[in-house]
Amino acid sequence: MEFLEKDLEQIIWETDNKLLQDREFWICGKKHRQLKIGNYGIADIVTFNRMYDVYRKPFLEVTIYELKKEKISMSSFLQAVRYTKGIQEYFAYRGLFEEKVFFNIVLCGKSIDTASDFIFLADLMHNATDYIIPNSINSLRFYTYKYNFNGIMFEEIGSYRLKNNGF
Repeated sequence: MEFLEKDLEQIIWETDNKLLQDREFWICGKKHRQLKIGNYGIADIVTFNRMYDVYRKPFLEVTIYELKKEKISMSSFLQAVRYTKGIQEYFAYRGLFEEKVFFNIVLCGKSIDTASDFIFLADLMHNATDYIIPNSINSLRFYTYKYNFNGIMFEEIGSYRLKNNGF
């Protein structure tokens, strides 16, 4: 059986967030599937989550999930950046930036491009929840998936280092 991108999307869409978290895929908020973002494109899955900062002030967390059947790469990241910009522009167009909004990007695929410098990007993003930079990308996470007779399992990829750093 060939596992397709739409199958991955369908599983994430239909599965309760808590069950996905039990499978090591962190997702929270209200899910939207195949979200059309004007001429910026159609995002696989986007979540919207109302939260509060350390000062108990409300903000909106928007997470763009870009799913790939095979390898995630720099082009996957740039595609998600385009969707982020589109959502920013939509909020500005609708006058919805009265409250703080911050964005996350999650890339998920069967594997990740380790042949380029792309792999280092997630570790160098802000990735903090106690201090957010409004209207910008505050975190980037990479996930790989495995699909077998036990169902789907996810693994977050981070802290990538060269095996021989030459120090």
